[in-house]
Amino acid sequence: MTGYTPDEKLRLQQLRELRRRWLKDQELSPREPVLPPQRMWPVERFWNKFLQDPTPWKNLVYKTYRHSFLIFTHVLIPAWIIHYHLKYHVAVSMF
Repeated sequence: MTGYTPDEKLRLQQLRELRRRWLKDQELSPREPVLPPQRMWPVERFWNKFLQDPTPWKNLVYKTYRHSFLIFTHVLIPAWIIHYHLKYHVAVSMF
């Protein structure tokens, strides 16, 4: 007994066809991947629209905003919290 039986040949042929079809389905079309639209905060949307025309003065305004925001959030607010804690909690317990 040599070779495959007709049923085995048919099964192998069907498996090859299924594999080819599966591989073809794995190829991405030019429209893929379809990603959901990005959600942006209003401030981020404003800056994206503002910086679409990249002129030097707009870049300077944006950099000034970013630096002032970082100073406010990383220096002024922590300093205010420390000051408040020292003034109303540590100083009161000393007396």
